Amino acid sequence: MVPFSFGDEPIYYGQAAQATCLVSEGDLPLEITWSFQGSNLSTQMGISTTKVGRKASLLLIDPTLPGHTGNYTCTAKNKAGVSNLTASLHIYEIPSLLPLSFSSEYSSEGDYVQLTCIASKGDHPISFSWLLNGVEVGAGEASTVNVGQKTSLLIIQSVTSRHAGLYTCRAVNVGGESNRSAELHVKVPPRWILEPTDKAFAQASNAKVECKADGFPKPQVTWKKAAGVVPGDYKDFKANDPNVKVEDGTLSISDIQKANEGYYLCEATNGIGSGLSAVMLISVQAPPSFEVKLRNQTSRRREPTVLQCEAKGEKPIGILWNMNNKRLDPKSDSRYTIREEILPNGVLSDLSIKRTERSDSALFTCVATNAFGSDDSSINLIVQEIPEAPYDLKVLDKSGRSVQLSWEPPYDGNSPIKKYSLEYKVSKGTWESDIDRVMVPGESTVAGIFNLRPATTYSIRIVAENEMGSSEPSDTVTIITAEEAPSGPPTDVKVEPVDQKTLKISWKPPERDEWNGDILGYYVGYKLSSSDKPYLFETVEFSKEEGKEHHLQIAELKTYTQYSVIVQAFNKVGAGPMSEETRQYTAEGVPEQSPQDTACTTLTSQTIRVSWVSPSLTSANGILKGYKVIYGPSDTWYDENTKDTKITSSSETILHGLHKYTNYSMMVLAFTSGGDGVKSIPIHCQTEQDAPEPPSALKALVMSESSILVSWKPPEQPNGIVTQYTVYFREETPVEGEARENVPKSEKVPPFQMSYEASGLKKKTNYEFWVTASTNIGEGQQSKSVILAPSTRVPAKIASFDDTFTATYKEDVKLPCLAVGMPAPDMQWKVKGTLFQQNDRMRQLPEGSLQIKGVTRGDAGEYSCYVENSFGHDTVTHQLVVHAPPHSPQVTLTSTTTSSITMKLKPHATDTAPLHGYTIHYKPEFGEWETVQVGSQTTKYTLENLWCGTRYQIYVTAYNGIGTGERSDYLNTRTKGSKPVIPEATRFIEVSTNSITLHLSAWLDGGCPMLYFVVEHKKRHQQEWTQVSNNVKPGGNFVVLDLDPASWYHLRVTAHNNAGFAVAEFEFATLTITGATIAPQPELKRRMFPLEIPEWLDLNVVVPLAATVVVILVGIIVICVAVSRRSRGPENLRLRDDVVYNQGAGPNSTMRKQHPQGGFTDELGYIAPPNRKLPPVPGSNYNTCDRIKRGTMRNSNATWDPRRHMYEELSMNPHQARRMMPGQQPGSDENVHQRGMEDEICPYATFHLLGFREEMDPNKAMNFQTFPHQNGHGGHAHSRNSSQSMPRANGRYSRVNGPNSAFSPEYDDPANCEPEEDQYGSQYGPYGAPYDHYGSRNSVSRRSVGSARNLPMNGSPEPPPPPPRNHDNSFNDSKDSNEISEAECDRDQLVNRNYGVKGNSREGMSTEEMRKLIERNEAGGFQQQQHNGGNLGLSTTYDTVAV
Repeated sequence: MVPFSFGDEPIYYGQAAQATCLVSEGDLPLEITWSFQGSNLSTQMGISTTKVGRKASLLLIDPTLPGHTGNYTCTAKNKAGVSNLTASLHIYEIPSLLPLSFSSEYSSEGDYVQLTCIASKGDHPISFSWLLNGVEVGAGEASTVNVGQKTSLLIIQSVTSRHAGLYTCRAVNVGGESNRSAELHVKVPPRWILEPTDKAFAQASNAKVECKADGFPKPQVTWKKAAGVVPGDYKDFKANDPNVKVEDGTLSISDIQKANEGYYLCEATNGIGSGLSAVMLISVQAPPSFEVKLRNQTSRRREPTVLQCEAKGEKPIGILWNMNNKRLDPKSDSRYTIREEILPNGVLSDLSIKRTERSDSALFTCVATNAFGSDDSSINLIVQEIPEAPYDLKVLDKSGRSVQLSWEPPYDGNSPIKKYSLEYKVSKGTWESDIDRVMVPGESTVAGIFNLRPATTYSIRIVAENEMGSSEPSDTVTIITAEEAPSGPPTDVKVEPVDQKTLKISWKPPERDEWNGDILGYYVGYKLSSSDKPYLFETVEFSKEEGKEHHLQIAELKTYTQYSVIVQAFNKVGAGPMSEETRQYTAEGVPEQSPQDTACTTLTSQTIRVSWVSPSLTSANGILKGYKVIYGPSDTWYDENTKDTKITSSSETILHGLHKYTNYSMMVLAFTSGGDGVKSIPIHCQTEQDAPEPPSALKALVMSESSILVSWKPPEQPNGIVTQYTVYFREETPVEGEARENVPKSEKVPPFQMSYEASGLKKKTNYEFWVTASTNIGEGQQSKSVILAPSTRVPAKIASFDDTFTATYKEDVKLPCLAVGMPAPDMQWKVKGTLFQQNDRMRQLPEGSLQIKGVTRGDAGEYSCYVENSFGHDTVTHQLVVHAPPHSPQVTLTSTTTSSITMKLKPHATDTAPLHGYTIHYKPEFGEWETVQVGSQTTKYTLENLWCGTRYQIYVTAYNGIGTGERSDYLNTRTKGSKPVIPEATRFIEVSTNSITLHLSAWLDGGCPMLYFVVEHKKRHQQEWTQVSNNVKPGGNFVVLDLDPASWYHLRVTAHNNAGFAVAEFEFATLTITGATIAPQPELKRRMFPLEIPEWLDLNVVVPLAATVVVILVGIIVICVAVSRRSRGPENLRLRDDVVYNQGAGPNSTMRKQHPQGGFTDELGYIAPPNRKLPPVPGSNYNTCDRIKRGTMRNSNATWDPRRHMYEELSMNPHQARRMMPGQQPGSDENVHQRGMEDEICPYATFHLLGFREEMDPNKAMNFQTFPHQNGHGGHAHSRNSSQSMPRANGRYSRVNGPNSAFSPEYDDPANCEPEEDQYGSQYGPYGAPYDHYGSRNSVSRRSVGSARNLPMNGSPEPPPPPPRNHDNSFNDSKDSNEISEAECDRDQLVNRNYGVKGNSREGMSTEEMRKLIERNEAGGFQQQQHNGGNLGLSTTYDTVAV
C-alpha cells in the first residue's frame, strides 16, 4: 500500500478534508475498508468513502468538525492477506466572537462609552486587539482591558467627534483570527469642507461645482437655482432634467448651455444646528453649435441637391466644409458651390451640387469655429439610383414543375432593394408578351419558381427593384424541367368494331402542354365491361408525326360483347392518367348454335313445311335478324348451284315450287347482321308423287305389212314411280269429212318396257300413235303423236334413241340398239369412230346392244350403231360418260400474309363427274398434317390462323360421289414474317444504379408477334451467364434487379417468335451510387497485343483461322517429308502404309496429346469441334467433364465428351523413348517408337458423338462397341486393309480395302453396333447431322473395328473380353443412369466377332496373342518391366465408342 495523509496544510473547522488509499501491489479482487479510531466509519459522522478503480479508495470529510480529529486507518484485503495504513487528522478551530454593540446608537460629545468583546469558542490562548477605522486604537484615544481568557473591554471616558468611527475587536489564536465591528456615532453640526464659488464654463461642456460639508450625522447637501437673473427666489431643479445632477454635494451639468447660466444656492444641514448655505454664479461661454450633429440626406443620381448646416454661437463664426474628412474646395470642382447667410443667433451655410454622381455618396461635414471653440455637423449624402443587375444566377435544384434558384445581390444603388422579380418564359416565347414573374423579398437571395410545365425549356432572369426603380435584367439562365408522367389523358378516344373479334381503338395525343416530356407510347387497357378484373394492357409506340391519330386493333375478343377501353400515355417517367372509360360492343358475330329440333313435313308434291326452335340467346352473338332455310335436291346436294335459300323471321316456313317426287335436303341457320350462323344438320323430306310428264320422245317403225313397232323415251320428269305406260293408237280418217273413231285403242305396258308392237293392222292404213305414263297418282299427259301405215317394204330402222349414258367407274354398261327391218338388217358398232372389235370387256348382245364390263375413264366417248338392209339404213349415237374419282386439281399460290396463305383451286380439265368438294392438306415445317374441306364451287381459298414466318407444305385432293382423287403437286411456301429484329441499345436499355430497365417494345417483331424473351447477364470478365428469366412476356418493360453499382455487364437477350429467334448481346455499365456514369474500361486485347488491332477483327475467329492455316501448312510439309523418306530414305525410316499408330507405350501409358510431335489428334485426323452448346443426351445424368475435373479418371475407364471445348489433359507417367535394336525389321514390334501419349482419349473410353440424342438404355446396347487398342506392346499395328468405319460419306460407310484407302471428311460412328441405315432419323432437330462440323484427313486415319458383316469370318477365335472396369462409384453417380456400359456392349458385340487382325507381326496381332497379353495384364497388373532397354506394355487398351 502507498502511505497516505490529509495534506501538509492545516485543516480548519468547516473545511473539507480528503485522503486517498492506493494499493500498489496485490492480487485482485481487493476489498478496501476505512476505520476511525479503530472503529468502522459511520455515515452519520459526515464521512463518505468512494472506490476508485480496482485498487484505490477515497475518504472525504465535508465539512470538518472538531470531532473529526483522530486516526484514520485504511485496510486492504484479498485472498492472499490483509494490509493497512493509518494517518492522523487535526481540526483547528478559530475564535468565535459575539456581536459588538454600543449601549446607545448615537452619543453626544462628553458621554462615557464602553464596548465588550467576548470569544465564545476557539483554541487558547486568544489574543485581543482593537482598531478604529482600521487603525489600532492608541492609548490616548481609549483604554482596553482583558477580562479573563475570552473577554476584552474598550473604554472611552469622554467622547468627542474624533472618537466617531468603526471599532473592530480582533481575536487571534493558532487556528486563525476573527473579528467583530461596531460603529460609534457622535452628533456634530455641519461645517464647510469645500464652499462653492463663482465659476464660468464653456457652452456644451460638462460643468461640475463641488459643495462639501462635514458633521454627524452627515449633512445633506442640496442645490437650488434662482428663478431670474438675480439672486433670490431659489427653486429646486426639474426632476426630469437629465443634464442636471446632484451627487454627494456636487452639482453636475452636462452639455451646459446658456439656459443653465444663473445663481445657484448650496445648503448643508444635518438637524444639528442651523446648517450652512452658500450662493454662487455660473456663467456659460458658448462656442458654435449645431442642433443636428448627423443626418442623412438622399438625392437621386444626376439631379441637383443642396446641403445646409446652421451653426449657433458667439459671433463671428467661420464655417468650412469637409468631404469624407477632406477639405472641400469648390474651385476644384465646378459642380460644388458654397453660400453663407448670417442669422441672428448664428450662421447658415449651403453647399450646392449641380448634378450628383455616385461618387457624391459621402460624409459631408460642416465645421463651425469661434473664439470659444468649434463644432461640426455631418450630413451623410446618399446618392440613390436604380440597382445594378443581380449576377451569378444559378440553378440549385429543379424538378418537373419547379426550379430553385440562387443569385448574388447586386449594388443596391444606395437604396435598399425592396424586392426581386424572377422573370421567366418558355424558350420559344418573347420577353415582351410571354413573360411571367415571381416576386421575391429584397433580403432573399434564394427563391423558387413553381407551376412550371415538365420537360419544358425555360429562360429565366432576375431583376432587382428599389425606391429608384428596377435594374437591368441579369444574364439569362436556360433550364429544361424534368420529365413527369403525362398529366393529361389522350384525346378523341374512339372505339369502333372491326369485326366480331376485333375492336379498333383510335386516339390522339394528350394536349401538348400535358405531355410533360417526350411521349414514348401508350398503354391501351381493355376488359369486359361486366367484369371486375383489372384491365389488360397493350403497348403502342408513339408516332412522332404531329397530331397523327394512333390506332390499335385488339383481336381475339368475344363476339358481340361490350368492352371497356381506356388509353393512357406514358413517357420514360411513367404513365399518365387514364382516359375516360369508353364502352363499345364488338361487331355482331354469327350465331354459334344452329336452330334446334329442325323438322320437315311434306304437304304436297311441290311443298314442304320446315319448322325449328330458335338457338339460345347466349349463343346468338348478336341480334337475330331471321333464319335462312337452305334446300335443294338431295342427289345434287354437293352442288351449290342447285340449292335455294329462303329467308324468314318466323320459326317455320313452307317451301313452294319444289320438284315433284324429289328427295330434298334442308338446313336451317340463324343469322345476324354479322353473318350466317351454324347450319343445322341436314334433314330430308320427299315431295309427294304426281301425274308424270309425257314421254320425252316417240318413234313408230314398220315391222311388217300388218304391224308397227312403237318405242319411246321415259318422261323427263316422271313425278313419281312410273307404274305403267299406255300406248294409244287409232286409224287416221282417210277421207276428209268422215267421222274419226272416237275411242282409240290402248294397251298397257309395264314400266320397264319402252316399246310396243301393234299388230293386226290394216294394210296401207295410217295409224296415229301416242303414249302416256302413269304413277300412283294417275295418268300423265300424252306424248306427241306419230302417224305411220304398215307396208310390205320394211327398211332398216333403229327403235332406240340417241342418248347419253352415265356410268360409274368399274360398273357394267349396256348401250341399246334395237333394230327392225325386212330382210334383217346388218348391224355395225363404232367406238369413238372406230369399228368395234369384240374383246373380253366389250361384246355385242344378240338383240344388238353393246355391253361394256367394268368401264374405265378410257371408255368414255361416242358410240354409234349403224343398221342397213336393202330398203334403207339408220344410225343411233350414244354418248358414254364415265364418272370416276377426279384427277389431281390444279393449285396455284396467289398471296401470303403473316398468318394466311391464299391459293386458287381449279379442277382437272378432263374431269366429267361433278365435284363434291376439295380437301386441302397442309402442315408446318415441324408440325403435323391438318386438313380442311371446301366446297366444289370454291375457286380461291385462304388458310387462316397459320404460324407466322413458317414454311408450309400444301397439297389438295378433289372428291366426288365416286371417291377421292389423286393429290395435286406439293405447294411449298411460307407465311410472311421473320425472326425478331434486334433494337438499338439506347432504345432498349435504361441503366440505373442497381438495375436496368429493358424496354421490350423496342424489339421489332419482324411481322410475327413476339412469344417470349430469355434474359441473361454476366459481369464483363465472367464466363458463366446468369439467367434472369426464360419466359419474359412481350410488351411493357422488364427490370433486371440486384446489379452491382458502377460495374460493367454483358446482357444477352433471346427473342422468340414463330419465325425463329434472335440473340442480342449488349454491354452496359451500371451507374454509381450518386447516379454518375463510369469511364469505359480498357479492352484486354489492347493490353495483350503491342500493336493496335482493328475493332472489326474478332480474335475468336482470327486465332482459330490462323491456327488452321498453320496446321495445314505443317501437314503439307509432313506429307512432303514422308513422301521423300518413303522414296529415298532407309526402310526403317519410311512411313508404312500398314502402320496406323507408330507409337508405343508403357504399361501405364495411354494416348496423351503431344503438341510438338502432333500426337494422337494428328493421327486420327481429328479437328476439334466448335465451341457450341449441344443438345443434351436424353436421360443422361452424368457429366464426364465433372469427373475429369475431379481427377477420378486416371488409368481407368474414361468417358470422352466431344461437347467439351478442349481436352482436359490428364497427367500420366512419361514414357521413355525406345530405340530400335539392331536387326529389327520395319513394321515389327521392335521398331514402333515408344513416344509418350497424353490421355487425350483414355483407354477403354466411351465416346459421345456430337448431336447424338438417342435414349441411352440397356436395350440399345448395340450402340456401344469395345475394340482393342494397339499401343505397340504386341509389336503389331492395325493394318489398313481391314474395314474402315470412322469416316462417312453420303450417310453410308465409305470403305475401300487396300493399303491407300481414303475416306470422306465427314465422320461417322467409329464402331457401328447398329445396321448401316440412318439410326438417328430426325432426332437431331435443329442441330443437324452428328458430324456436320467435323473433318478428317485422309493421310492417316483412326482404325476401328467395323460391324460383323464388314469383317471376314475366317474362324479365328473370339477376342478376349475387356479388362475389368474400375469400381469407383464416382463415374456414375446415379443408379438410374441410362448410359450403357462398355462391358455390356462388349458382351453383345464381341461374341463371334472377327476383328480382322492377322497373325503375322507385319499385319497385326493374332487373337491368341491378344488374349495372352490380357491374361498377363490381369495377372501382373500395371507392373513395369525392362525389356531390351525400353518399357514393355502389359495391357491392351480398349476404346469404347458411343455411336
